This record gives sequence, structure tokens and C-alpha cells, in this order.
Amino acid sequence: MTGRTHLVVSTGVTLSILQITGQGISLPVCAVALVSSLLPDIDEPNSMLLQKTLPKSLLTKLRWLFAIMGIGFIVYAYLRSFYTPFSYAAGALLILMCLVNQRAFRQLLMIVLGGLMLYLGASAGPWWGTIGALLMVCAVLPHRGLTHSIYGILIWGGLLYYASVMLSMNLWMAGAISYSLHLACDVLTKQGIHPIPPSKWKLVIPLMSTGKFSGFIIESICITITFVLIWNAFIVPMGYAGFGLWEQVKTAIIG
Repeated sequence: MTGRTHLVVSTGVTLSILQITGQGISLPVCAVALVSSLLPDIDEPNSMLLQKTLPKSLLTKLRWLFAIMGIGFIVYAYLRSFYTPFSYAAGALLILMCLVNQRAFRQLLMIVLGGLMLYLGASAGPWWGTIGALLMVCAVLPHRGLTHSIYGILIWGGLLYYASVMLSMNLWMAGAISYSLHLACDVLTKQGIHPIPPSKWKLVIPLMSTGKFSGFIIESICITITFVLIWNAFIVPMGYAGFGLWEQVKTAIIG
């Protein structure tokens, strides 16, 4: 499915379930549901999540920054005899990073950012290190691998459960449901998912192919079901509440 469909379906259904079951909805809960709806595709550098967090305009600026840093580092190493020739190689690597395609450049940025967070995690606490390590792993994973498995749900749900306890917010349920719904939607595609790698068993209900007419039909059905749930979870109760308020006002005026 497309990223937009994942965003609408996973977020909409998750919030509807939370509302119907009386779990309570807050801005942080909505944000977690939204991020979790796209998070499984973090192993795809051109996914909607990474295109929004690392847009093309930012990538262009970062390419120039790395090129300037690489040239500057080589010049500095030459003038100061700073760990040559290894420093030349490091500067050359920074420059070469700018020459790879957009997909590979995003992967390299994920590895660099993950490594930085892993380094900071030694002093800033386990959160930074854990997220950094996961970011580096996801950068080199094949698409629909670990992140599209039961392990991905457990890891993400576990991190959010820990955050929920620390912050006294019920975030883990929103994240786990939204993440799971993303995988459930991918089951409907011809590629399916491998829920328990390294087992080759594939969970697939081949109803659609993304970008094809079958994809348009299935995605439209899923979005329609989502809006029906949203209507019943949010709009209908608001209508009843408004009607009850109107009755009270009318009774107060007439009585």
C-alpha cells in the first residue's frame, strides 16, 4: 500500500479503537499513532516517512555540507599532518557520500545519525543508544524484513511501554495497534510479510498490487471502512452530545 493509505488507515482505525474502548486520546497519543503508521517502512529509504523527515531539499544542503567538510578536513590534515594518510581517506569518504544516489544517501545518513545517537547514549541514557542502534540496523535491513515482523511490533511496543511508564501516558497501545495495522495492510499485497524471520513462511492474502487497479480498489475499501469507524467513534457521539445540549437549552428556555 502507499504511504498515504497506511497513514490514513492505521492512524484512523487506531484512534477510533481507542475512542470506542474509552482509552482516552491526547495529542501525544495521536502523534505516536501517526508515526507508528509509517514506522515499519523505515527500512525503505524512499518511504514516505523518510521523504518527510529527510526531504530532497535538505539532502541537497547536506550533500554540500559533507563535501565542504570533506575538503576542509583534507586541507586541515595536510597543513597539520593530522593522522595522515588515514585522515585523507576520511575526508574522501565524506566527499564520496555526496556522489551516491538519493536512496543510498538516506541510508548513509541513517547510519551516521544512528552512530551519533549511539555515541551520545553512553552519557545521555539508554534511550539515545537504543534508538541509535535500531536506526543503524534498519538502514541496512532489506525491505519488509525485521520491521515487518512480530519482532518489530514487540520491540516498538516495548519501547513505548517503557516510555508510557516513565511519562505516565498511555502511548504503547496506540503505537502497537497502529504498527500492527500497517503490517495487516501489507498482508493484503502480493508481496505479503514474513512475520517470524528467519522462517521463510509468508503471511499473504494477495488481493492487490500497489499502483495497480487492484491496489486502488482495495485501498479505497480500506479507507472507506476507516472513515466509517471514525464517523461512529467521533462524529456520532458529538451529534448525540450536541442534541442533548440543545434539549437542555430548549428546556431551560421553555421551562
